[in-house]
Amino acid sequence: MTPLISGCGTTPKTQVPTEGPKGELIYCSFSETRHGGLGKDYCELVADPGTKPVIHVRMNVHNDIEPENESKGDFNVGAKVVSDLQNQLAAAKVYKLDGYSLDEELCGGSTYRIYMEYSSGEKVNARWFGHNVDPDALAAYALIERFFQPWIKKCSSH
Repeated sequence: MTPLISGCGTTPKTQVPTEGPKGELIYCSFSETRHGGLGKDYCELVADPGTKPVIHVRMNVHNDIEPENESKGDFNVGAKVVSDLQNQLAAAKVYKLDGYSLDEELCGGSTYRIYMEYSSGEKVNARWFGHNVDPDALAAYALIERFFQPWIKKCSSH
């Protein structure tokens, strides 16, 4: 019997990485996209080689209901900020989430994503939409969101 709904549920990971990415962290972001025109929150650290690292904060963007609540900010940071985040990601073994994907059939809700890039070319990408989320994905999202809190607070104080 063929299922009536396909593409629902977690896409199985073929292989969980046993060690973390090589090289320096050059990009890290988290995002929450709220469905139904309720906007998106995301923050990203961009630390391309040879450039000054910068944090971009975008909160409540593309909100059709409350566009006046949008906040944005761009902040230059030092190399220590980048290395501190890289160390936190490594200690939490966030790289093990690469390839994680959950897509449950729901009405409304939010899609969450974490994404990292390293100077070696390695990437870590995880996204989910649903209730039965891997606890490690939730913990990694919380870690990354917590990292960006000082800059988020600066945007909301304007």
